[in-house]
Order: sequence, then C-alpha cells, then structure tokens
Amino acid sequence: MNEWSRSRQRLILLIVMAVVVLLIGAPIFLIFYRAPTCFDSKLNGDETGIDCGGSCQLLCTAESLPLIVKGDPRVLTIASSTYEVIALIQNPNTQGEIDRAQYIMRLYGAQSLTPIKVLEGETFVPKGTTFALFVPPFTIEDGSVPMRATLEWKRETLVWQKNTAPVPELLVKNNILSRQDTTPRLTALVKNLSLEAVSNIDLVALISDAEGNVFAASKTIVDRLQAGEETQIIFTWPRPFVAEAVGIDVYIRILPE
Repeated sequence: MNEWSRSRQRLILLIVMAVVVLLIGAPIFLIFYRAPTCFDSKLNGDETGIDCGGSCQLLCTAESLPLIVKGDPRVLTIASSTYEVIALIQNPNTQGEIDRAQYIMRLYGAQSLTPIKVLEGETFVPKGTTFALFVPPFTIEDGSVPMRATLEWKRETLVWQKNTAPVPELLVKNNILSRQDTTPRLTALVKNLSLEAVSNIDLVALISDAEGNVFAASKTIVDRLQAGEETQIIFTWPRPFVAEAVGIDVYIRILPE
C-alpha cells in the first residue's frame, strides 16, 4: 500500500471518529451540561465570588462597604420605665441593599458593665443613604434606667443585593412644631416628586438641642403617594420635651413591598 492510500485511510478514520464523537458526545454534553447560574454553589460565569458579583443579584462581601453607625445609639425616655432607641445608619453602597439585616441592641445603666436589657430585631437597609433605625418603645420593669446602648449586626444576615433602579425622589417641607410644653406635635408635608407612585414610605423625625444631641424621636408611615401627590404627616410625643428644640430632621426610607 502506497503512502497516498495510507493517508487517505487515516483521513477517513479521523472523519469517522469525529462523526462518532459528534453523534455520541454532543447528546451526552447536552444532557449533563448545566449553564452557569447564580444558585449553583459554584464560581462560574462572570461571578467574582461563589454565586455573587458579576450579573448575579447578590453582591460579594468584598464588593460591599460596611455599614457605618453615625455616633452612639440614643436611648430616649418616653414615659416612666418606657424607652426607645434611635440610631443613624449610613450605607455607603450606592447599588447595594439588605432586605433583612438583623441586629442586637444592648442597653446599659450609668455604671453597669453588663447589659440591663438586650433587644433583637431586623431592619431594611436601603442603598446609598443614611437612615434612622428606630427601635419602638419598650419597658424595663425592674426600675433600671438605661443610659447608653450599643448596636451589633448579625453578620450572617448582611446579605447584600444589587439594586440599580433609580431611587424615587421625595421631599419633606413645611415643618411646624407646636405644643412643646405639653404634648409636642410636629406636622409637615411630604411630596412625591417622582414620575411614578411610591408605596411604604417610612418617616422618622428626630428632634435635637443646640448641641445637636437628639432627645426626641417619632415615626410614621405613608402607605402610598401618587406621582406629584403630597400629604400631611404628623409626629407626636406623649409628654413635654426635656430640652429646647433647635434641630428638626426627618429621615425617609422606602420599604420593600
């Protein structure tokens, strides 16, 4: 057999093998191949971490900046043995939010090294803004008086999700504070400057003294505002202020549906 015949046989054999691989291998590949997803517990596709980063909804921890607590949480007295806590939280991540960030709030007396009360809760962390974490009123039955508080996040619950949608524009205006010596009342208007309706609007009013110390807080919710609509909001307190109100700040947060 001459060299030309052997070359032709090799060529035919290669073609046959290629056809066999194509006919057998392709179906097997299609059966067992799974396209990369953001839920397969593997680092694949354009992910920068396992099931996070890239085009995935979840942000990787390395891609997110930590939450910043602006100053110490403030313990506020509502009535005898009844208190609430307010903390200002800054989220520097302009495209990252947390649906349910769980926290632990520990309250201490003036000289106590161990907490006199421990509160746990969860909150929504909106992207790229400073918001007021409002711990609703609670009682301390044994007569202990909380003077300071610390805030700790449960790190396993800080699951960052990507949100690139534009933030609706809301405006609070015409703040009027009255009845400071009896039962204080703050009225204002909130207006939706966006082109679409906005729902679940969480508003927290903080009242501060001449030194900028917050000494009163109140919260209200607006269920829905149509585009261009405005409505009155009211914040109240059950007893007179303990200091002269100099600063009024209203923090807005749009909660998820």
